[in-house]
Amino acid sequence: MNFALINVLVTRAARQSREFVEALEKNGFNPVLFPMIEIIPPDSWDLCDKAIDSLYMYDGLIFTSANGVEFFFRRLAERNIAAQECQNKIICVVGEKTKAVCEKHGLSVTLMPDKFTSNDLFRALQQQDIRDRVFLHPRGNLGKEQLSGNLKILGAKVDPVVVYNTVQPKKADIQEIKTKILAGEINVLTFTSPSTVKNFAAMFSPYEFKKIADDALVVVIGPVTKEASTVTGFRHVHLATTSTIESMITMLVQLFNVESAGNPK
Repeated sequence: MNFALINVLVTRAARQSREFVEALEKNGFNPVLFPMIEIIPPDSWDLCDKAIDSLYMYDGLIFTSANGVEFFFRRLAERNIAAQECQNKIICVVGEKTKAVCEKHGLSVTLMPDKFTSNDLFRALQQQDIRDRVFLHPRGNLGKEQLSGNLKILGAKVDPVVVYNTVQPKKADIQEIKTKILAGEINVLTFTSPSTVKNFAAMFSPYEFKKIADDALVVVIGPVTKEASTVTGFRHVHLATTSTIESMITMLVQLFNVESAGNPK
């Protein structure tokens, strides 16, 4: 079916939205770019560099996002350290995309949970003997410390280091798209992280946001983002079956096939 008249708002970082945009277009949707986050280097590399200098001490690496992988290995390259230095370590990841980026850097992934959340990674690690193991966890500035605490219970040590910051992008000329959203010209909103939800809500007055949240059809990529969406106030939130762009597209196709049959939300 051709969904060319269906406008899908894409809120992920501009530099990371190409895959999603191309997939939407391939499936006949009309993507509308409205980036709500920007991914930038950390304020300081000091803690990361200190960990890199002690890389030999770590039994494994934990990556909970593709950005964590990319920025960590970018920093290794800047320090003239080959990715092969990590080849013999335990590599734990959350998500197919994160796994793919690790493999791009020549690493074999040791452990990836079936469901793509940090809690599911913890449950998978419960089945492993990781007592006295030491892990490095390159992550973003908004990452939670919960994983470190959970693994401590299992007798392991985790050193989290920030390798990228998630920030709100500079406000360019966004009024045109805001007007379209308020006028109901955007058919569905998509969110791929709690930050995109939070920053989207901040773009509008409380009255405007309530008007949007009461009626908007929303598709999200994972349970954490779904929780953020519902807590923020969105009423019609649909969770993709798996935390992938492909699954979001499948959800969109299913939703709008239903709508065309006369059963909108």
